[in-house]
Amino acid sequence: MKRSRLQLPIVAFALIALAACAERSAGSGGGDPGGPSPDGPVTYETNGFVLDDGSGPVLCVGGIMESFPPQCEGIPLAGWDWDAVDGEETAQGASWGPFTVTGTYEGTTFAVVGAGSPQPYPDQGPIGTPCPEPDGGWASPDASPDLSMATDDDMLAAMHAAEEESDFSGSWIDYVEEPVGEEIVEPGRIIANVAFTGDLDRHVAQIRETWGGPLCVVEFERTYHDLRRIQDGFAADIGDELGLQMTWSSGDVTRNRVEIGVVVATEEARRAVDQRYGDGAVLLVPALTPVG
Repeated sequence: MKRSRLQLPIVAFALIALAACAERSAGSGGGDPGGPSPDGPVTYETNGFVLDDGSGPVLCVGGIMESFPPQCEGIPLAGWDWDAVDGEETAQGASWGPFTVTGTYEGTTFAVVGAGSPQPYPDQGPIGTPCPEPDGGWASPDASPDLSMATDDDMLAAMHAAEEESDFSGSWIDYVEEPVGEEIVEPGRIIANVAFTGDLDRHVAQIRETWGGPLCVVEFERTYHDLRRIQDGFAADIGDELGLQMTWSSGDVTRNRVEIGVVVATEEARRAVDQRYGDGAVLLVPALTPVG
């Protein structure tokens, strides 16, 4: 059977996950960890979005409002030349577009030394199901013991019950075979994935009271509430201390971690975050990456 990447629209319940919208943070204090090194300014590259609403070009580093023209908050660009790039859009006195931009950054302004067409983002691969496929496949009786309890309502009831457990870590769905277009997903083709920090046999028995479709229950290190506490308190706990300029934050329950968007992430900052929260608990996602 084929395992597919996570899909959400077909099942009538919301994936239990942390807020994935961009959450702005002032990111003050401590100075920018991506500032000049003893050997001089660091050269960075970014696959980003440039916008000039008439007040000067900026490199968008957080969320982009899908208005017309678009809007964003970003880093002022020095040396940006629209004549040196292709593919921008222009309307109502504004110009914008996606580009790969190279330059130096010392905490306030990005000094452009080169720009070109945007690069494709790497494929992160399918989220999928972490459990091995049962003997006989996901449609076997071991994986799907009672398809009369494999409806959307059954899934909703099982997920709500799991969420009430104190050691709940997260839940998501996968498909035995990825649906095509508006294809209706029949009972037995949806794999329920649920994570807890322990006592898995008890949790499996509990879920099986309401869910008869394919099921994967795994053990994670951190609870869902642990992730929320890290996300909600990151700026005050350590972000400001390290001088990180935060641009967004989200929780990835499938990988049991919090992802924090920052302008720059040094190795020192990554080590400090790992020491504070534990290895793998927080992934810093920089908008600017060093060249070379």
